[in-house]
Amino acid sequence: MMRILPFAAPALLAAMSAAAQGPLPRLQGQFLAPSCRQGECAWIRVMGITRGTRVRQGELRRVIVRRGFSLHRDGSLPNRPAEARIRWEPGTRTNYVFCSTRRPAYAFTETEGLITHYLDLFDLAGYQQSTAELYMRFCHGRGFSERAARALGYRPGTRNAQVDDGRVEDLTRF
Repeated sequence: MMRILPFAAPALLAAMSAAAQGPLPRLQGQFLAPSCRQGECAWIRVMGITRGTRVRQGELRRVIVRRGFSLHRDGSLPNRPAEARIRWEPGTRTNYVFCSTRRPAYAFTETEGLITHYLDLFDLAGYQQSTAELYMRFCHGRGFSERAARALGYRPGTRNAQVDDGRVEDLTRF
């Protein structure tokens, strides 16, 4: 039987919140790779990232973005903004990311309220693919892959659901 020594607890807690360690990714002003489906691409330009509530399980970050859309009926999907005619929304939106190896989550605002994606990074539904990419960019400054997630301390079996009309404070409540 394995025994956990009392002095091991701080190391375990540090590993669990590893997603929130380190400097904020330098993404301000950058365009993130578009999410394209059925001839339409959704674009995000990062206006800013700030730290929010920090709890034992991770850190909440506030992300200000500007969203835009482009149409590509010919099937030729762009990789960069210069390759697309993007219609930008007039203002910015506030999104939230809870950087946590125990319960990673990304929340974004829509007209009907806050939509939260709780992410099992090893069992993503199709609609969660672009959310997982944004999560990794805003928490770790890198693209998503299961290999990268595992190396950062993520494990399969975390909460995996979409919650409509959620509240920001729910992201940090366990």
